[in-house]
Amino acid sequence: MIILQNDACYGKIPPERVEDVFDDAWSLGEREAELFIREHCQEDFDMLRILRKLGFRIEEQNIDYIMGNIRYFCEYLPGKNQITVYSKGIKLWADTNEMEYGEARNIILAHEFFHYLEANRIGWVSKRCLVPMLKIGKFTLGKTGIAALSEVAANAFANEYYSAYMNFLKENKDTVMTGGNVT
Repeated sequence: MIILQNDACYGKIPPERVEDVFDDAWSLGEREAELFIREHCQEDFDMLRILRKLGFRIEEQNIDYIMGNIRYFCEYLPGKNQITVYSKGIKLWADTNEMEYGEARNIILAHEFFHYLEANRIGWVSKRCLVPMLKIGKFTLGKTGIAALSEVAANAFANEYYSAYMNFLKENKDTVMTGGNVT
């Protein structure tokens, strides 16, 4: 909910709709993850390998990419099937969350893959709730989406992916994730 609350358009959402708007985005991310997992993750949860099989170009840059006060871990470029991974930032996130780099990178790649789905299949989640661009009294001008909803859905997708991966590990105790590879 914090992501949504930090969006510049948050205050334009009618208060009685906030929870429904959030739940709609989160549910969409979960549903898309379930479809992805059924189709692509039966025996392999390595997002790097899966995305490469799907034709993505994955570029790793050994940088910690910070713009303003936001750290970027990864970036999907619509139309190019390219994802840029900022490995130093992911390493910091992995260390903070006490996980291996490959595991953290897979979660981040799952998040970015959701943005690919938005651009190419399901449409922009940010457009599922339109609010006035400008409101003065009863007068409104234009409509805009809420960018944070895309992030909410992408986080739900990554969360569902990670939960399924953890269940996979429990069920397959001999399977170990090391450096991004399932062995």
